[in-house]
Amino acid sequence: MVSKHDLERYQDYAMAGFRLIDGVAVEVGMAEHPEVLEGEFPATSIIIMKFADNDAARKWYDSEGYQEVIPIRQASAETHFVITFQS
Repeated sequence: MVSKHDLERYQDYAMAGFRLIDGVAVEVGMAEHPEVLEGEFPATSIIIMKFADNDAARKWYDSEGYQEVIPIRQASAETHFVITFQS
């Protein structure tokens, strides 16, 4: 879940982040301004990334390149970053 408060800076993060998934086996889904049917949902966007497995997700997340852009994401948006897996 993403609530952007500095759109220009967040675009910098998004561009860097998408360059970092080039060549990675991942599917990305994104929705802007989701319609809330029940409860509170303060996020302005939802981004879902589907990796082959936990190791692939952690390899991308823990990579030096992604770790370098995390501060941009944190400075430009409130985010909830979660990994989940099907068993």
